[in-house]
Amino acid sequence: MSAVTFDLAASRSLPTVSVCAGRVMVLAGLTFGAANLIQWGVLSGTLDWHPAVLGLSWPIAVGAFFTGLFRLRRMGGEAGRQVAGWSRTAILIQIGAALALLAVSAVTRDWGLMRWTSAVGLALYGAAWTVAAVRTGTMNMAAIALTAFAGVAAMALRFGTPDQYLIYACALALVALLPGLWLALGRRL
Repeated sequence: MSAVTFDLAASRSLPTVSVCAGRVMVLAGLTFGAANLIQWGVLSGTLDWHPAVLGLSWPIAVGAFFTGLFRLRRMGGEAGRQVAGWSRTAILIQIGAALALLAVSAVTRDWGLMRWTSAVGLALYGAAWTVAAVRTGTMNMAAIALTAFAGVAAMALRFGTPDQYLIYACALALVALLPGLWLALGRRL
């Protein structure tokens, strides 16, 4: 009699940088898209939730995002560590932009300026896709970058209304969630 053992860890190869990046983009699209849908739902009255939820949705989304990043960093090998580092840098830039808007809002006493945080975030996606398109010469990435910038323009047109958060959630689906899913499945853009 002989025993057969299966070593699942040995047979599984580590993901590539593009697969890890895709996983992070799916995570970002889901967490931050959900946070924006909650913002839209509460502000538009679609969700009959207490407005205090508005102050919780973003910290929960950021916490969920960082939890996913830590998991990817642990399980993704060198590619996962590299992508997690890029993602931490991007989210810290976003937080820095939010803090800058907070400072300007405090000085001017115009708290409506904080609404630009989402537009800044989407513009960062556009900038990242632009860099990727230029570095790779890939027109698909350029189209995604243009989609992000079109989302910023659409948000600016609906600035100050709940619709800007719905537009951001939809734009995140187009520039993070769907391309991320494509990459996470091992496809090339």
